[in-house]
Amino acid sequence: MELEFRTPCLQAASLEQLAGFAADCGALRLVIVDEDLADDLLERPEAYQAINPSAMLALGYRNVQAARRHFDRNRAVEGPMIGYLAMNAPLEVLLSSMRMLFHGEYFVPHGVLGQSGGEGAPERPASLETRAKAPDSPATLAPEEAAPDSGAGADGPETARRFSRLTDREREILALVSDGSSNKQIARQLGITEHTVKLHMHNLFGKFGVSNRTAAANMYFLALAQNAAR
Repeated sequence: MELEFRTPCLQAASLEQLAGFAADCGALRLVIVDEDLADDLLERPEAYQAINPSAMLALGYRNVQAARRHFDRNRAVEGPMIGYLAMNAPLEVLLSSMRMLFHGEYFVPHGVLGQSGGEGAPERPASLETRAKAPDSPATLAPEEAAPDSGAGADGPETARRFSRLTDREREILALVSDGSSNKQIARQLGITEHTVKLHMHNLFGKFGVSNRTAAANMYFLALAQNAAR
C-alpha cells in the first residue's frame, strides 16, 4: 500500500496500540478497522476518529453478512460515516476501492447495503462497490449485467430518493453520461482514470436498480424533474 499510494502505513492490533504511535498518526489518510473490532468501532467511533480527524474511516471485512449487520446497526444509532472494504476482493478492486476513500468518497458495497439476494445468498462477484468490475476478468459481471433493470418502474419520489443516495462524484458522472459522454471522455474531463469511471458507473447502477446507461440517464432526468417540482 505504501508503494501504491505513496503514504506511510501503520499496523496495530488494537486502538490503544495505534494510539501509541501518536507521533505518526498525523500522516494517516485512511484508518481501516478489521471486522474483528467491528463491535468496538460501533461502541466508540469517536475514539477511532480522534486518531486523526482528517482521515477517512473504514471497516475492512471478509464476511459480508457481518459487514451488513454493522452497517445496519451503525445507521440505526446514526453513527458516523464509515466506508466498507471487502478485504477478500481481487487486489485491483481493493486498491480501486481504497483509492476512492483516499479521495474523500465513502465507499459502501452493494452487498453491505443489503441488496445481494438475502442473508444466505453468496455475495455477487461484481455487486455494487464491493467487487466492482475488474476489466477483462472472467470472475466479474459487466455493468450491464450487474443489476436487474428494476429502476425503470420507479415513480418520481422513489427515483428522487435513490438519486439522493448518490455521492457528489456519482452525480457528476451521471450528468455527463446523460449528456452522451463516453467513459473515456468523462475520465478526461474529471481528471480520473477510466477504470474509476467504470467503478462509479457500477455503483450508481446498483443504487438506481438499473442495468444500463440509458436507464440510468432516464432515472436521472426523472429525479431532476421530481426535485424541481418540490
